[in-house]
Amino acid sequence: MRMHAPTFAALVAEATGAFGGLVPPSLREGGAYTEWRELLVEAPDRAGLLVGWLNEMVYLAEAEQWLPVEVEVSEHDSAITVRARGASLRAPFVLVKAATLHDASVRRGCEGLEAEVTLDV
Repeated sequence: MRMHAPTFAALVAEATGAFGGLVPPSLREGGAYTEWRELLVEAPDRAGLLVGWLNEMVYLAEAEQWLPVEVEVSEHDSAITVRARGASLRAPFVLVKAATLHDASVRRGCEGLEAEVTLDV
């Protein structure tokens, strides 16, 4: 996955949308989004935080059949708090096994931040 955003919070939101784009619409339940949930991801750097968030979404989509769709992100020293609401899934989404730290990066670009993360499928 390659993403661009003006801020790190926006980058996490971009990753959320990109992951959600992998889930077939037929797997999503209709209706309103679920109530807000608060999730914490910790890692030593921004690349690790982004990979950690993607892995949290992999877990949620497979184990809880829930897909974060709308997010609000707060960044702390070595953590992010993601306040999210999302869509229930009809079945577990198992296409993605994990996001990896191998060659994961978050760097400053011409128009904000650029990130690259590899997904194992």
